[in-house]
Amino acid sequence: MKSYLFTTENGRGGVILCDIDTFEEAVEYLQQRFDGVIRVEQGRTLWTLESGFGEFVPTVRVDSPPQAPPDENAQAAQAQTPELF
Repeated sequence: MKSYLFTTENGRGGVILCDIDTFEEAVEYLQQRFDGVIRVEQGRTLWTLESGFGEFVPTVRVDSPPQAPPDENAQAAQAQTPELF
């Protein structure tokens, strides 16, 4: 069983759980089953009416500051602190 997330042109859509194994077959099925399907996703695989088949590319958010590596001294202090409860 695989799940596919889909969106229609009127802003509706949902998730379908089915025995369709290939993404291409799932897109075809969803287009036949529901009117106005414009987007289908599974994991990082994507199909849109406008662009066709493709893959998501993860991006780094520019507005979030980089995270510092964990402070080793703080971790050591936490490990030595006895639990009170």
